[in-house]
Amino acid sequence: MPAFQAEPGMPYWIDLTTSDIRKSTYFYSELLGWEIEELDNGYRLARLQGLPVAGFVPAPEDTQQPDTWITYFLSDDIDATCKEVTKLGGRVLAEAQAVRLGTMALCVDSAGALLGIIQPAGEDSFIAAGEPGTPVWHELTCTTRYEEAVAFYRGLFDWVTAAMDEMEYTTALVDGAAFAGIFNAKGHFPPQVPSFWQSYLGVASIDEAVSKVPELGGEVIREPWDSPFGRMAIIADSTGATCTLCEVDEPVEEPRESDPLEGIEL
Repeated sequence: MPAFQAEPGMPYWIDLTTSDIRKSTYFYSELLGWEIEELDNGYRLARLQGLPVAGFVPAPEDTQQPDTWITYFLSDDIDATCKEVTKLGGRVLAEAQAVRLGTMALCVDSAGALLGIIQPAGEDSFIAAGEPGTPVWHELTCTTRYEEAVAFYRGLFDWVTAAMDEMEYTTALVDGAAFAGIFNAKGHFPPQVPSFWQSYLGVASIDEAVSKVPELGGEVIREPWDSPFGRMAIIADSTGATCTLCEVDEPVEEPRESDPLEGIEL
């Protein structure tokens, strides 16, 4: 499986906060072929072909928040990034804490969306992405304060952005290539729905994947449709967390003597 070098400010990791970790891990292992490993404090790590792709966090028993995926952004100085979150009108919900993957913090942006900050353990910042079984896109669905949210992320991560005015959509770019988007979703959701980052997970066949969702205890929220970016579907998993499935091609790997991630352990 190919791996990509991430840069500070790019989406780097996704965690699912779940009310039933057994149901959640079973759902995604069957749907995406993830191999699940139990780490400390009930945390589960999902791997694909040996590479880490996502995590599962048990939700506190007294929480009233729905199960949700959280996108973590790469930082090379997590304390400074968290301070900047506050300066730009966001909040730090959980201070930086060292865990197996590195140091992580949980924040809220200026539009009310949850986001995570992560400073990985070790010097390398490789991620598996862009193919079946991995995250293929990250998008802030902004139900309020769209312009403020765009300014927040430009300031926080020094994003270079491009606006698609006809869609009220902003993309974040590195070397001209888009890696995340912000969508002005005002009026598309009930007023009480806060802004949220959503994960797009790659599958080889959207129709085959969607057919499995009800069998695994999930729900198809929007049946597959053809978009300019590929064939997609929106689902709720077996505990109600939503994500978007996106059909992507299998990677074509050229023969090589070694893989830069060979031997890395978490």
